[in-house]
Amino acid sequence: MNLAEISFIIILAIMAAFYLMFIRPARQEQRVLEDTIRDLHVGDEVITMAGFYATVKAIETPEDGPILLTLDLGNGLEVRAVTSAIAKRVTSAAPAGEAEEA
Repeated sequence: MNLAEISFIIILAIMAAFYLMFIRPARQEQRVLEDTIRDLHVGDEVITMAGFYATVKAIETPEDGPILLTLDLGNGLEVRAVTSAIAKRVTSAAPAGEAEEA
C-alpha cells in the first residue's frame, strides 16, 4: 500500500466513526421523538420544550399547516402549541376501550 491509499482508508475510518458516534444516535433519538408525537392522545401528560408539564386536552389536525395541541398547564390555564413544542411524553392516557379496575 502506498501513502495515498493509507490516507484514504484513514479518512474513511474517521468518517465512519463520526457517523456512528454522532449522526446515527441523533437520528434514532429524532425518530423516537417523532413516534412519540405521532402517538399522542388526549389525556397524555407531556413535557414541553420550555420545561412545563402539561396534559393534552385536544388535538387539531388542519388540512394545511402543523398539528395543533391544546395543553392544560394546570389551574385552568390552557395554551395552544404545535407538536414541535413537545419534548417528551411522561405518561400515556389509558385507551378509551379499557376501564381501570380498582
